[in-house]
Amino acid sequence: MAKKKSPDPAAAPAPRPRAAASTPKSTTRKKSASAAGSLVIEQTVTRITYTPSADEIAEAAYHRFLSRGGHHGGDFDDWLEAERELRERQG
Repeated sequence: MAKKKSPDPAAAPAPRPRAAASTPKSTTRKKSASAAGSLVIEQTVTRITYTPSADEIAEAAYHRFLSRGGHHGGDFDDWLEAERELRERQG
C-alpha cells in the first residue's frame, strides 16, 4: 500500500491575522460609490450616549421639585424630566 504524501509546509498559505474586537455603542455606516462603481468608500461614525447616574438624576429631580414649590405628587415626572435634560445637556 502506498503512503499518503504530506502537504508541503512551504506551499501552504500563511494564516490570516485576526481582527481586533471592538464594541462601539452605536455605529452608522455610510457607503458611497464612484460613478464607475469600482471605488467604494466606507465611513464609520461612532456615537457614544451619556447615561447619567442615579445620584445625578435624583439631585436634578430634587431641584425640579423645589422649583415647583415643593408640591408632592410629581416625583415620577420630575425624575423623567431630569433624566431627559441631563442626557440632552451631555449629548
